Amino acid sequence: MDTARSALIVASSNYTDPGLRQLRAPGSDAEALARVLRDPAIGGFEVRTLLDEPAHHITLAVEEFFADRRPDDLLLVHFSCHGVKDEEGELYFATKDTRLRRLGATAVAADFVNRRMSRSRCRRIVLLLDCCYAGAFERGMTARAGAGMEIQTQFGGRGRAVITGSSAMEYAFEGEELTDAQQTQPSVFTGALVTGLSTGEADRDQDGMVALDELYDYVYDAVRATTPNQTPGKWLFGVHGDLYIARRAQPVTTPAPLPAELHDAADSPFASIREAAVRELTRLLHGRHAGLALAARQTLERLIDDDSRTVATAAAAAISSSPTGRAAPTPPAVPAPQPDVRHLPATSDTAAQFDASTGTEPAVPVNESDPHPKPETTTKPRQPTTASDTGPQATVWADRGLLTAGCLEIVGAVLSLLSMFPYYVGSFHIVDEARFTWNTVIATAAAVIAGVLLLAPGTRRLAGSGFLLGSGALALNAIIVGITLNASQHYGVPGTGMWLDVTSGAVRVLAIVIVVVCMVGSSSLRLTRRPAPYSWLTALAGVVGAVALYIEQQGEEWFVPEVDTATVTWTSVAAAAIPLLAAMIQPHRFAIALLAGWLATGLGILAFNSMTGVTVFAATLGALAIALALLIHAERRSRHSTPAGAAL
Repeated sequence: MDTARSALIVASSNYTDPGLRQLRAPGSDAEALARVLRDPAIGGFEVRTLLDEPAHHITLAVEEFFADRRPDDLLLVHFSCHGVKDEEGELYFATKDTRLRRLGATAVAADFVNRRMSRSRCRRIVLLLDCCYAGAFERGMTARAGAGMEIQTQFGGRGRAVITGSSAMEYAFEGEELTDAQQTQPSVFTGALVTGLSTGEADRDQDGMVALDELYDYVYDAVRATTPNQTPGKWLFGVHGDLYIARRAQPVTTPAPLPAELHDAADSPFASIREAAVRELTRLLHGRHAGLALAARQTLERLIDDDSRTVATAAAAAISSSPTGRAAPTPPAVPAPQPDVRHLPATSDTAAQFDASTGTEPAVPVNESDPHPKPETTTKPRQPTTASDTGPQATVWADRGLLTAGCLEIVGAVLSLLSMFPYYVGSFHIVDEARFTWNTVIATAAAVIAGVLLLAPGTRRLAGSGFLLGSGALALNAIIVGITLNASQHYGVPGTGMWLDVTSGAVRVLAIVIVVVCMVGSSSLRLTRRPAPYSWLTALAGVVGAVALYIEQQGEEWFVPEVDTATVTWTSVAAAAIPLLAAMIQPHRFAIALLAGWLATGLGILAFNSMTGVTVFAATLGALAIALALLIHAERRSRHSTPAGAAL
């Protein structure tokens, strides 16, 4: 027989005794909570609601609710009403016909509910109390010695969890007041319950399931944030492992943190370790923990662009084998926790497994000699991710963007080449001086190479993008020069050549922006805590070269402060930023292309300064060239190396 998921919701808002104020929230509380618990995509409970019923009807319903239950059923009871204490401090739940002077006969005693729970064969019971003095229920949960214990033992387990909306000395608030009102908004406590379950926000570990502990933590924070005068409480009695109240209604959109070791392995400079990480990520991708599955998917999508063809192929195969956009399974198959076998008797069937089709779990013996056994901590079952897979669509748009950038880069190169021949400013042509000519030719050749790499499918995403960003870093200078020359007219009236050069710079800057957007959108790049070997040389040479370039160019004879300060400053900033980025970014193939592109730009800078004007900067370019060669060598070795202990 299938196990049951049943809920009994008791709400009382109207009272005949004038000493009991009318409550505004219980009716709406009952409807809202019943709706979310009954929802097949969330709770999957069979719900019975009692609204403004007399005491004898409620006591009969409670008796019937706990009777004839199986140990693996999940029972949930919710009371939303006035909580009243008699002269001896005993708690009663007020009903429609409650008389304050005759509580024993006209109200539902908390002790009665406690005894029905204790005598039930069901060992998975959750009680939610949204009433004044709800915390006083704790008194009746204390097990007593003597014959009563033996009677309770023969009726089975005592796995019970109680969550109260307030402590024993607090009122439960409805909004900001206790008095009657026209609105029928939920109380603070029940409103938090409904919100946490309906939105999925109570699923704090992003595994796709809402456990009782998670639900309490969410409700506690929500209630305390609304009114510091109300403190929810929680008590567990004989509960082993987690009780799963509902599944997450909305798809998981926030990835759970990957284990630190797996995160480091995915960023390892050794291809064999990254390949081992792909296997572990694939296991998480197909697991039940939706948050970890989403994190694994995002990491695998990043590894598709890995420098190692083996790693990239394995990552692509893992993603292609994973179903996309899985629909949430129909309740009531909400998984129950696996027992901790270390605490089972030797005769227990520790091989029993959770039945995903029925939502049942193996029976766990409870040590009845301990009236307050501590809940066992078990590993939560994984839930298939329901997050839609947007990876293929993002990849298509990224490829289109990179193709567009490649075409723009070719157009920019052509415009740059054409700018050499017409008047640039005054009567000056670029081809009139060798240093201007060589600078333009080198920049044009680098732009052509970047465009070709972006247009070629095999080099588009990493080599092409990296080379474009490195070689096009100074494209902005063409725009800056055009603005300053046109404003100052220091060298005369700007000519067609300058406007062609400005247009070329604008087109290339647009290509750079497109590449940056595509790379960020596809999550192909990431900064690493473990830079590649010899990256320190790249970073050091970049910083030293930038400082030297700024100082040396200001001492050149061609330097005019009102015209050249902005371009010299930007050139120096790029000279420091690009090598630093190449030292810290992964994949290494992108970093190598980025550094190679900057070296091409550096050659243009040397040509513009007649090869001898920036000697220190020239030396740092040599150091960058050595660092580039070492990076290429280290990357080639990592593709074929299999160090000892490389397995995860």
